[in-house]
Formats: sequence, C-alpha cells, structure tokens
Amino acid sequence: MKSPILRVAQIVLGSLLAVALLLVGLGLLLPRHWHVEASIMINAPPDAIHARIDDLHHWPQWAQWNQSALAPQNHVGTPSSGLGATLTWYGRAAASDKLTTGEVRIVRSEPSLGVWFESRTMGGAPSRASLTYSERPGVTEVTWRDDGELPPIVGGLFRDLFQKRLAQHMQAGLEKLKDLVERGDGVNLTPPAPPP
Repeated sequence: MKSPILRVAQIVLGSLLAVALLLVGLGLLLPRHWHVEASIMINAPPDAIHARIDDLHHWPQWAQWNQSALAPQNHVGTPSSGLGATLTWYGRAAASDKLTTGEVRIVRSEPSLGVWFESRTMGGAPSRASLTYSERPGVTEVTWRDDGELPPIVGGLFRDLFQKRLAQHMQAGLEKLKDLVERGDGVNLTPPAPPP
C-alpha cells in the first residue's frame, strides 16, 4: 500500500506534467508569425529623414533598444549606408544583465521612398523590416514595419507580448527620430570617427 505522501507527490507530478504538455501543445498550435507597424508625421522632407535612417552610424541615437550606454560597442561595417551596410549591436536583456547581440543589414535604400532591412538577434532567423516615407503637404509620414517568425512553442505562447513590446519600442524610436530631424540643431550627419 502506497503512503499518502507518495500518492500526493504522484498526483502533483502528474498534474505538472499534464500542464507542461498542455502548454507545449498550445505553443505548437498558436501562430508564431508576427507583424508590427508604427507611423509618425515628421515636419521635414524625405531626404532630411533619409540622412538619419540610411546611415547606420546614426541608429543608436533613435533605433537601439534604450541601450545608449552600449552604443560605443556597436560595429558599423563599410559602407555604413545604403545597400549592404551592416550594424552589429549590443544590448542587455531587460530581466537580467546578460549581454545580447544582433545585426541589421540594409537590403534596399531609396532616398525618396525609404530603407528596407533585415534584422537578426543572436543568430536567429532574420526579420524583414522597412522604414518608408510618404510625402504629405508640409510633412512626411514615416512608417516602420517589421515582421518575422518566432521560435516554435515559446513563440506561439509569447507572440502577443512580443508584438506589444516591439510596437512600444518602434513608436519610441520614431518619436526620437522625429525630434532629431525636426531639431536639426547642427547635429553632424557625417559618420563619427572610429575610436582610437
């Protein structure tokens, strides 16, 4: 005859296993594809905006995930702008002090239309993204679109949370971009000199 403690332990373990299997099954069934879009109106022509977006040296000022302290560790390839330009960035995970890294690569750049790029974090599958311009009377609408595929199981379970966080990041980045472009406070748009 089994002891009551052993029986309770078996029930608890069986319940935990059932919940884990349920979560795995749910994660496999839920969609993993994500798509996020954010827009802003900027009081400037597309070429003034393009100068900030096309040259990856300027991305830490507006696009990096609140990691300005780590921006000096970024590596911008040659060329730094236009088709084929790359930026390797470094950041810290929000919940820990763990360092993460990723890469942005421009795959298309047109001064009057926008910039298209791929973004990859820590060797994962690339996301496809764009920052496009639509001229309106006196302003330019800049739209940031980003989409990709999250990993199996976990991706399905956390897709909505991921999309919400990414949307917040993109909107904050566009607001910083708007401020930088509209201020036009003599910020030098030539790439900074490499560190000694």
